[in-house]
This record gives sequence, C-alpha cells and structure tokens, in this order.
Amino acid sequence: MRRGVGLLIVGLLAAVPVRAATVTVAWNPSPSPEVIGYRVQYGPTSGTWPQVVDVGPALTARVTLDPGRYFFTVVAYSQTGVSASSNEVAVTIPPATTADPCAWPLGATSVTVGVTGKLNKTGSGGPGSRAFITFQVFSPNSPIVFLSVRANGVDVPDSVASATGPGDRLNSPGSLWFTIPPGAFSYAIYARNGAGCAREQPTGFATVAVAGK
Repeated sequence: MRRGVGLLIVGLLAAVPVRAATVTVAWNPSPSPEVIGYRVQYGPTSGTWPQVVDVGPALTARVTLDPGRYFFTVVAYSQTGVSASSNEVAVTIPPATTADPCAWPLGATSVTVGVTGKLNKTGSGGPGSRAFITFQVFSPNSPIVFLSVRANGVDVPDSVASATGPGDRLNSPGSLWFTIPPGAFSYAIYARNGAGCAREQPTGFATVAVAGK
C-alpha cells in the first residue's frame, strides 16, 4: 500500500508564558480498507522525522513540544505495509516569555512616579540654595520604602526619604526638599518599593547653578 493521507495541524494549545505547547495533529482517513492504524512522524528538520507516535486507528494526535520549529507527516499502515508519507506540515512553538513583575502597568509589584509641580527654589538659586519638587508615587502591591531626588542619575544626599507609607494608593502629593548642588543638573524622582521594583522618572527640570547668584 502506497497511498498517502492528508495532514492538517488543527490546533496549538499552550499556557502563557509559553515554555512548551501541545500541538493537535489531524488527518483524513486513508481510503484503503486495509488500514489498521496511523503513525505521526516529526522532527526539527524538513524531510527528516525521527520521532514517531503510533496512534492506532485514531485520526488525531496531541504532541507536547518545547519551543522551536517542527515538521510533521503521517503514514497509514496495514498488516502488509506502510503508505507513503502525507504532505509535510510545519509548526513553530514560540520561545519562552516571562512577565516582568516591575513593568508598569501590568506588573504584579510595579511602581510608577508622576511629577505634579514645578521646581520650586528658595534663596538665590545658586549652589546651596534649597529646592523641592512635588510628585505622586503609585505602588499598588508593595509599600514605598525609598525616595530620592536624583541629579544627573545620582541621589542628592539630603533629599533621601524612606518608609513613606502604604503603596495601595496614590500618595497625594508628596515633595522632597534638597540642596541644589554646584554645577548643571537635570533632575529626576527615584522611588523603590519593598518588592525591589524601582522607577526613575525624569522631571524635565534642570538647574545651572552659578556661584554667587
């Protein structure tokens, strides 16, 4: 018997994130009355199918696969021989993906910062002057444990605050005072919650601190 059968991939069943997936393979029955069963053949290279699953008289098979690309065919068999292979069908299982628990807004322990006011300065505005920025921090599943103003990516020491309160609401609005450092700086608000997730939010504010002004 050399008559082949038609092959169809009819489903891809997988959980998210994808680390393995179950492929459903289906085919039409062979027209030969001698057929007593079918074998699904598959492998990672077209034209070569080292993996074989004997499903008996069933017309579907479910195969669980790791991420990668696979090629499938089916053969029918009888007491006296094996049919030609069916047409080849390819299926791709996507690589594993992992959700980032710190990504906003979907992460389980994410944190975000919103700047709500201007850069307020006191004194001359030069080095040593005081300033503050108002903001809100949202961390729905973990309390905020550290806040700071950052100048060019470095914490301004006297701006640091800790244990600012629960993370289940928008803190309305907070502010951090700091001493303007000498030099030219761009400012950001940095927040970190108890789960270790952090966010540095640029404010769009900058100073060019000139001594004596």
